[in-house]
Amino acid sequence: MELARIQEALREERLDGWLLYTFGRSNPVALEVLGLSGLHLTRRLAYLIPREGEPTLLCHAIEESLLPPLPGRRRTYHTWEGFLTGLREALEGARRVALEYVPGGAIPYLSRVDGGTLDLLRGLGLEAASSWPLLLLFQTWGEEKLQSHRRAASGLVVAKELALSFLREHPEATEKAVQGVLVRVLEERGLVFDHPPMVAFGENAANPHHAPTERPLREGDVVLLDLWAKEAGGVYADITWMAEYRAKEAAHKAFHQVVAAREAALRFVAEAYQKGRYPKGFEVDRVAHQLLLEGGYGGYIRHRTGHNLGEEVHGSGPHLDDLETHDFRPLVPGLAFTVEPGLYLETFGVRTEVNVYLHPTGPEVTTPKQAALTPL
Repeated sequence: MELARIQEALREERLDGWLLYTFGRSNPVALEVLGLSGLHLTRRLAYLIPREGEPTLLCHAIEESLLPPLPGRRRTYHTWEGFLTGLREALEGARRVALEYVPGGAIPYLSRVDGGTLDLLRGLGLEAASSWPLLLLFQTWGEEKLQSHRRAASGLVVAKELALSFLREHPEATEKAVQGVLVRVLEERGLVFDHPPMVAFGENAANPHHAPTERPLREGDVVLLDLWAKEAGGVYADITWMAEYRAKEAAHKAFHQVVAAREAALRFVAEAYQKGRYPKGFEVDRVAHQLLLEGGYGGYIRHRTGHNLGEEVHGSGPHLDDLETHDFRPLVPGLAFTVEPGLYLETFGVRTEVNVYLHPTGPEVTTPKQAALTPL
C-alpha cells in the first residue's frame, strides 16, 4: 500500500480520510484494497487512512490473528459498544470521509457500505463522499499486470482457434463438447477462471448469458465463443469470437454493425486522448450505442458496451456504460477494459469483444479484432 500516494489523493480531493469498512465480506472492494480478499472474515472491520498521520485498523479480537501487518496502529474490540467507541475515536476531527458509496447507488459495483452504517457515520457528524477517485489508484495496472494480461490473452486465442478447428472436424459437436475443448486448453496453459467459457449455437446466441447445452451445431447457425481467464494471482483477459455455419445474410449484416460500433468506440477513446482528455465510461457507451441505433437495431441491445478488467473478470473500475448504469468515471491511463457491443435478435445473437489497455499516449487493443464471421 502506497500510503503517501493515497494521502496525496485525499488532499487533492479535499477529504479528511478514507474509511475502508466491511462486515465480513460485504465490501469486496475494501478487502481487495487491503489485500484481505483471501481471508475468511465474519466480523466488522474498519481501516481509516487519514489525510495526515498514520492509519488506524479496528478489528474484532477473535480475528486479529488472521490479519497481516498493515500500516499504522491496530485496535481491537469485543462488543458493539467497543466498536462504536473505537470508530468514534479513530474518526475524531474528521468531517468529510470517503467510503465505497455512490449517491443514489448510481454505480452499484462501488455501493458497498450499507445504509445503516451510513446513518451511523452521518450521526457522528460526518459527510460521506464516494471513494471512486481513490480506487483508481488500485484499479490501474503497472507493467507486471499488463504482461500477465497479455499471457492470458494469448492463451485465450489459442483456445479459441483449437475450438474452431474442433468444430470443423466435428460439425455434429454440441455446445458442451466445444466448451470442454476450451476448458481443457485453458487449464493446460495454467490459466484459471471463475466460470467455464460460454458456447452458444444459433438461437442460443441470442441469450448474452447462455449456459451451454447438448444442442448440436446445425446448418444456418452462428457460433458464439466467449472465454475469459487469467494466471493465478494475475489479471483477466476476456474475448468473444463469432463463427458461422452457412448462416443467413442477416447474421453477417448484424455482425458488421457491431464491428462498426466497436471501431467507433475505439476511435472515440483514441481521439479524446489525442486532445488531452480522459473520456468517461458513459460517453464511450453512447458512441457505440448510437451506431447500433443508426443501423436499425435499437430493440436488440441488451447490455453495456464494455466492462473493467482486473483480478475479477468484471472489475470494479470504470465500465463503458450508459445503459445499465451511468458510469461517470474517467478512463485514465493504466486502466484496462473490454469493448464488446452485441445485438440479440429472435433467432441469433452476435457480439464482438476486444480488450483495451490505456497507455498515457492512448489506447492499445491487446487482443485480435474480428472483422467478419469466421466460416466453418
